[in-house]
Amino acid sequence: MIQNETLAAQLSAANEDTLTALANKGLYKRALKDIEGLSAEYTEVDDTIQIAVGGEQCVIRFPFEKSTCSCPSRTVCRHILGAILLLKKDVPEGLATPQVEAPQVSAPSKGSRDLGTVKESPKKKSSEKAVEDALTPDEISEIKNCAKHSLSLLGTLFARGLVRADSSVADALELAAVSAHTAKMADAERKLRALSGRLSDCINRRASFDANAFTRSICSCVSMLVELESEDVSYEKLGVFRDTYELYPGNLELLPIGHKEVVRGEYQGGVYYFLNLDESEQPRFLMYSDLRPTFYSQDPHKRQTQTVIWSLNTSLTNMMYSKLLLKKAKLSGEKISGSSETEVVFTSKAELNCPQLRRLVITDFRELVYSAETHKDKLFLIRIHKLENYIFDKHTQVFSMEISDRDGRNVTAEVKYFAENKEFVENIEEICGRIKDTVNVWTMLVSARIKNGCVMLYPIEFYDFIEDMDFHSFSPSSEDTVVDPQYAHVLLNLLSEVENSVVRCVRSGLSSTVENHTPLIEKIKRCGMSGLATLAENFFSSADNYRNSLDQETEKILSCASKLMKYINLAENKLGRISALHNMNNIEEEE
Repeated sequence: MIQNETLAAQLSAANEDTLTALANKGLYKRALKDIEGLSAEYTEVDDTIQIAVGGEQCVIRFPFEKSTCSCPSRTVCRHILGAILLLKKDVPEGLATPQVEAPQVSAPSKGSRDLGTVKESPKKKSSEKAVEDALTPDEISEIKNCAKHSLSLLGTLFARGLVRADSSVADALELAAVSAHTAKMADAERKLRALSGRLSDCINRRASFDANAFTRSICSCVSMLVELESEDVSYEKLGVFRDTYELYPGNLELLPIGHKEVVRGEYQGGVYYFLNLDESEQPRFLMYSDLRPTFYSQDPHKRQTQTVIWSLNTSLTNMMYSKLLLKKAKLSGEKISGSSETEVVFTSKAELNCPQLRRLVITDFRELVYSAETHKDKLFLIRIHKLENYIFDKHTQVFSMEISDRDGRNVTAEVKYFAENKEFVENIEEICGRIKDTVNVWTMLVSARIKNGCVMLYPIEFYDFIEDMDFHSFSPSSEDTVVDPQYAHVLLNLLSEVENSVVRCVRSGLSSTVENHTPLIEKIKRCGMSGLATLAENFFSSADNYRNSLDQETEKILSCASKLMKYINLAENKLGRISALHNMNNIEEEE
């Protein structure tokens, strides 16, 4: 038994919620699986416990986020979680009971922020809880110091440029993410960890790295950190570590409509797509993600074991041909929880050619323009009236297919080729051949977004058996746009020029990038975009001052860049729809 009573008490108090908050739900479930049938063999040294889990050496101390592991992870990993779970079994019985019960009668902790409880409480109680959960001066100081340190790291990266970045910079961002986690800065942790991962892609020269996406991410992160450092801090601004899942009213009837394998990146596994057959509820498209981190795996190419959820006796993949009726289902927006409380109470053969699905099929591609978003993918079912062309570009390694609706409006679907998704790309190429050779009308499940003034699709599933009936009609907005569609395309190109100038600074560093931006500024002013001109001038002049001054304030330049990119994002959201609608009808003319 554990002799250190203080550490034993903390171990006994650790439960699923506290351990999931240290890492995530997936790692917690993986740790539970790893320790099945194992017993704890450990050594107590001072205020720590040394224990081996999964071939790695862990040193457990309190607070648990300060525990260490010999694996490559720089944060709380599955081995640390497994070690805590194993040691919890060896806690002296005299300590276990009071430590478990104590949190239930105490006031809510500042770190828990149970949003469901706040929602259900009366207004008076909500305000009282807000006072109780107010951040302490020490916590605010820790948050502001963390934000300042993170901004300094990003400023150094911005000044030196991606061309001079090495793995130590990615490690520093990862450690900053750990500090953000300790300070309960959930949104900051996610953004910093994402930047660290993308920077690693750049350093390792992976084809998946996108300099424009990295620039947008770093500017978004800067904007949030500046707000945390300079303004009043509240729990709402910090974000939450986990999605809040709410109990679905009544039983949830799901029709499986597709499955996608995620084969690259920090998380791999499967994403399962369903249709909520209750037409009175939103959202209609739901998904369950069985994704696991790859940075702990010894073999990143090894296919992960699929999770068994909802009291099923088999994996979810084997149930994708069955309609499912769930009891006590939990949802967070479009996400379905894999909660052990949820049960499949009835199954029957899935019939996709049903009215509920057919009524969602889009036959007028203009509807995609009005429903899709610029920087977030959304799910749609679309009718392929005609496959105009399909081709694999050997230079860009992208397979693309151009499809049209019944009125000849064109959109493009693309899939980036990787060695890991070779089979998927080959299957799509085969299906395209079948579409060309048959008279059948096909339906496709896609994720879509507006990109560079065009609607871009990512194919997920194809169906050749959906009957041509029950489809809904679409009537676009009759409101006149304030910007001419052709002029919107011109403005989008101008926004792209400005963004690319910022991207070049991020790539080469402030000291190396020397450009004459006067013609670009004058061009922006001639187009009547005075707000963009002011923001661009502020950024370019601050970058010039950095090269020509000893007083080098990188944080000021970062702030200017984030304001400029925020303007560009907002402008693209509006102009992108106008341009996409125009391009959809004029692809042949442009070619």
